[in-house]
Amino acid sequence: MTIRERILANIKTTLESVTIANGYVNTIASVQRWDKRGNALRQVPCIVVNAGQEEKQMTPNPYFTCRLSVYLDVWIRQDDADSTATDVILSGILGDIEKALMIDNTRGGFAIDTNIKSNVPFETVEGQPHAGLTIELEILYQHTQSDPSIA
Repeated sequence: MTIRERILANIKTTLESVTIANGYVNTIASVQRWDKRGNALRQVPCIVVNAGQEEKQMTPNPYFTCRLSVYLDVWIRQDDADSTATDVILSGILGDIEKALMIDNTRGGFAIDTNIKSNVPFETVEGQPHAGLTIELEILYQHTQSDPSIA
């Protein structure tokens, strides 16, 4: 398994630990990797983990230093009877995600660092059932030039 895939798997596992029982404000009902055939949004809050652009730079030893963008699409569904402002719900979930990701910024020892770069709310139409936001992460890691599965 490549270092990149181990990092992505670690992000999914980390986000799956976000539950009220584990000391968070919210419980994430579903964490999924991106699937071109579509992701099920029945269980919310739901996070879809998407690998984005990756830049590689050769370093003096036989290593590539990599900067991997990862996008977390966070989906919620809010009932009409819920009087809580949508952005309050999203802020609480965002806080839980940031807390969970920063417990181990090395992604299980496979990354040099994890940076939370930005978050952007989804554009929504009034009355639409789903809302959410996209969180951009930047993961800095290295692997040997001859084998991307060796750090």
